[in-house]
Amino acid sequence: MLKLKNVSFAYAEEPVLKNIGFTLEKGENLSVIGESGCGKSTLLKIIYGLLHTDGKIFWGEKELLGPNFNLVPGEPFIKYLAQDFDLMLPLSVADNIGKYLSNQYPQKKKKRIKELLEVVEMTELADKKAKLLSGGQQQRVALARALANEPELLLLDEPF
Repeated sequence: MLKLKNVSFAYAEEPVLKNIGFTLEKGENLSVIGESGCGKSTLLKIIYGLLHTDGKIFWGEKELLGPNFNLVPGEPFIKYLAQDFDLMLPLSVADNIGKYLSNQYPQKKKKRIKELLEVVEMTELADKKAKLLSGGQQQRVALARALANEPELLLLDEPF
């Protein structure tokens, strides 16, 4: 499903990643563990398409080309949950979760938000502003938002 070949990256001259390669089959989970600054977040950003590598990344048979070839970085079937969560703090929990869901079918959107609120155990906080939540609660809202459109691949940076 996901295959990396010779993925390398450097922010300046010092390489952060050197010749990373692996294959991840459908239904498998992979954890990348290492000390701070070793390149875990950089690897996730490369897979998602935010950073360019001269290596090759494939999703099935399709090569993912990254930001040098895509006007809008990222892939629609992949969701990347960054360490900072990227929530809209003035909005409610429910509005944050529904941020990327279509407004064309409001009842369907409302139902999906309700389902996701239940998944992350935040139903009672649906109307609370995101800025008033704890860090752990904000992380659960961000996870629900990432799951909203049912991605095929979920990349979690610092999920714990």
